[in-house]
Amino acid sequence: MLTAPLPPNEEQRLARLQGLGVLDTLPEKAFDDISALAQAICGTSIALITLVDRDRQWFKSRIGVDISETPREVAFCAHTILNREQPMVVPDALLDERFHDNALVAGDPKIRFYAGAPIVTHDGYALGSLCVIDQQPRDLSPEQLNALSRLSDLVATLLEHERTRRQESARDAAATEREQEQLTAMAVAGLDLLVYLDPNGVYKHVNDTFLDYWACTRAQVIGNTLRDQVGESVFQEVIRPKLELALAGQTCSYERISEFPGRGRRHVKVDLMPARGAQGNIIGVVMRAQDVEEIRQRELHLSDTVALLEQKTRQQERFIHMLSHDLREPLNAINNFSSLLESDHLHNLPTEGQQYLGFVRAGGTRMQTLLDDLLHFMQLDRFAVTREPVNLAVVLERVLEQLGPLMEASGASVELGTLPVVQGEEVLLQDLLYQLVKNSLQYTRAGTEPRVRVSAEREAGFDLIHVDDNGIGIASHHQETVFGMLKRLQLRRHHPGSGLGLSIARRIAVLHGGSIALVSELGRGSRFTLRLPRTDALPAESFK
Repeated sequence: MLTAPLPPNEEQRLARLQGLGVLDTLPEKAFDDISALAQAICGTSIALITLVDRDRQWFKSRIGVDISETPREVAFCAHTILNREQPMVVPDALLDERFHDNALVAGDPKIRFYAGAPIVTHDGYALGSLCVIDQQPRDLSPEQLNALSRLSDLVATLLEHERTRRQESARDAAATEREQEQLTAMAVAGLDLLVYLDPNGVYKHVNDTFLDYWACTRAQVIGNTLRDQVGESVFQEVIRPKLELALAGQTCSYERISEFPGRGRRHVKVDLMPARGAQGNIIGVVMRAQDVEEIRQRELHLSDTVALLEQKTRQQERFIHMLSHDLREPLNAINNFSSLLESDHLHNLPTEGQQYLGFVRAGGTRMQTLLDDLLHFMQLDRFAVTREPVNLAVVLERVLEQLGPLMEASGASVELGTLPVVQGEEVLLQDLLYQLVKNSLQYTRAGTEPRVRVSAEREAGFDLIHVDDNGIGIASHHQETVFGMLKRLQLRRHHPGSGLGLSIARRIAVLHGGSIALVSELGRGSRFTLRLPRTDALPAESFK
């Protein structure tokens, strides 16, 4: 750990700090509001306003920690005050030689990220820092750093203002109170459109964003009324009821579409918050308008997209109905009557007629298979996956029973390695593995008995199930094509099938939050790899 050196003007700096009379004072709402804004802007768990004393770092305001001070030798802010010109950012304290073994990094509050903007008085003394802290490495955008610096400038102003206020409180308490509340309102000067109104609806403060939207200068607004700015109709119908609620102590909001001279037609969300004095009395209203035009446009686009998806779903359901009924009925007639012709009248047909009937029978069978697979694929989108433990070793045994006739006819052998228990829908996973193994058994090289191996491994939170074969292989430029619907790379008379098996397998994998990848080489076989998210609840003994 590297202890920060003392600034060249240390004694004068300490005298300036002591002169403010702020050390060891009670918490104050204005400073806590600034800390809360810094925390909200930067999205951190801790925000502090620190003052670096001779031997300690004392917190004027703190959010996210319980302690009120730390030794100066471990204080990050003791380094921040060495450069009065810009914030100090430590993206990852463990990687910074100054702090990697710091007690505040090793112990509570376990600092990993720090960003502090020095609090500098008007005469150039860095007294401490407005800082934000988190327990994970991160960084801030230029806009966030700029906001942090602006808030630290406000802290310096407020500290000096507080000294003046304490000195003059007996003579001018009411005027000082209003000024302090205005400064607190200014703390959010960089957020949205913000104004501070007195109880009569007169503008006392507006931020730069407000001026940009309204295309005006501060002098043209301050002292005017809200009614004059937005117009009588809008004021009476929309704003006045909400303003009266805020002046009665109730935070409220509304949305409307406004025409801004500087930005055009925009959808805004407006919040009205009562501003209270030190005694709790309401002294005005803070009015903040957030431009939500882009958000509302995205919501409209999303709504249109949902409506389109619903329409496509209805079309899909009609298509499924057609597959299931309208097409199946004539197909069943073709298959049934061609079967009757074959069984009852085949011997009465000439050789050429028998050949034609065979074509009809084969075509009907292929069409039946295609229709079944297509219907199966379409219905997958309507399937709600129930996640339960599935023993893949048991599932593969059932798959091999289904494929028994195909394996016997081809002389194939399937070797099973150690397989895991995974989370998913057992029926669907059985179908997926059936498609992969069947594919490996069908696409074999001439004169070669099919050899398939199913194995598994674990990697980076996933169970990987590999299906390896010694088949014909797939050229690299076709390896993604095979997963498309009705995509075939081989002639049907050599390798039967609908061309939907791998599409079905991939769709089931996606439904389980997984994927299927292919590695293959022509003439050397293929490896299909199913990746399924691993469930941490399953013990290591799930591998059998």
